[in-house]
Amino acid sequence: MALPWFRTDVNIASHDKTLAVLDDLGRQNGRAVMFSYLCIIGYCVGNGTDGHIKFSALPFVHATKRDMEALVKAGLLDPDRSGWTVRNFAERQQTSAVTSAVAGDKRRASAKGNCVRHHGADCGCWKEKVA
Repeated sequence: MALPWFRTDVNIASHDKTLAVLDDLGRQNGRAVMFSYLCIIGYCVGNGTDGHIKFSALPFVHATKRDMEALVKAGLLDPDRSGWTVRNFAERQQTSAVTSAVAGDKRRASAKGNCVRHHGADCGCWKEKVA
């Protein structure tokens, strides 16, 4: 299951890359492209793509190829064969592998807690349920 949230820089409005997009495209278009950038991050986190956005996903992030080119020019995205990748995604967002591992740990802890509560501290049947 994907995370219901993502991290963003609290200074995103004054970040040099945001200002570069606004300067390059003008206020109105630049704001629309930066909104798409936030949608891109949300899409990647919500769909567990680890920062990759395919060409076919552009409608879901409210962007065009031209918008994506502006984000590449500003250094926010990197192009690849099948679309784009959010630059430094894994350094700023929880990857799908980490999310999956955390969910597994929580499942094991929950199963163990329920087993101990219902069967006593010496019972180990919870290990069979999470194997």
